[in-house]
Amino acid sequence: MPLDTVQYILHLRTKKNKQVMENIARLWDIGRQATSAQDILDALHPWGTSKDLSFYNTIPRLLIIIAVLTILIGWFIHPYFPYPLSLLASFLCGFLAYLIYESEDPIVEITQYLEQRILLLRYDLHFNKMPSYISATSNPLLVLSKLKQTFPLFSQGNVSNEIIQFASTTWHDGEIEHQVMLFQYHYANELSIRGLDTEKQKIKEIHKDQWGAFIFQMPALGFAASNQHDEFIYPYTQTWLTSDILVNQNLHIFGYDQHQLARTISPSLTLKLSDFFEHYSGDVVYHFQENILCYIGEQNLLRVSRKKQDITDISVLRGHLRTLTLPEYENFKQSMLNLIA
Repeated sequence: MPLDTVQYILHLRTKKNKQVMENIARLWDIGRQATSAQDILDALHPWGTSKDLSFYNTIPRLLIIIAVLTILIGWFIHPYFPYPLSLLASFLCGFLAYLIYESEDPIVEITQYLEQRILLLRYDLHFNKMPSYISATSNPLLVLSKLKQTFPLFSQGNVSNEIIQFASTTWHDGEIEHQVMLFQYHYANELSIRGLDTEKQKIKEIHKDQWGAFIFQMPALGFAASNQHDEFIYPYTQTWLTSDILVNQNLHIFGYDQHQLARTISPSLTLKLSDFFEHYSGDVVYHFQENILCYIGEQNLLRVSRKKQDITDISVLRGHLRTLTLPEYENFKQSMLNLIA
């Protein structure tokens, strides 16, 4: 029988730790029943009884110390006292400590759950969930693979190219409701470096991350814009220059056909692209067949801003949840809506 099962069956819980577990159970209920971020914050104040969110493991720690001391002392007095009895006493103290000790995992789990609920309710961000635009029966791995193949932006690594995190949401640009998928793209490049002995090579892997978004229900305009590259990937190989020299220095526009670019790239769109790339470094691609726009860049759009603090009671937890924000995402959403509206 596994040790974890033994501990679960024989587990002893102090009165204070029982109260902490009751607080955790109450927090799970609050998270499930909340319909807004403010519902969660309101439910945490006033709390009423004990606000503890930290287990008391003083007794098991003392028992471990006693167990170690029993072994040491038993070794020194074994000529006068049977050493096996010292070992037995030490084992019993250690086993009792094992039964009483409370892992911090339940506190970590409920904190992470409430963080995700706050972000979901505050920003309508559904982590690891496909947009409703995509069939619910679709395999997420296959969908991500198809999206990566659709845009020539996900082959930067010669070892791996993976979307390791994503979240779906909905934006309204004033006329159309767009399904949006934010993502984190991770890629790795393997470089060969010659050592002192030219016949030998040292292999070095470089890992990098980028963040971006797929925006659905977009017109298939068939062009790419970038402030990072003066050349682009097939099929966006035709360059387009605007009438503004300063804009051309900072913004590069590409397409698959010059006539199509002439029809698509208007002065107002050029101005919107220029404004967008004043704040972001990366690439924007309007697909030429699919009704999808893809942006990818260096800014961490999923970075959570929070106060660094240990969660020890309900009051601290409430303050922590209240300060959770996604500042990069908020700014990006507004900038992107200004571009696509």
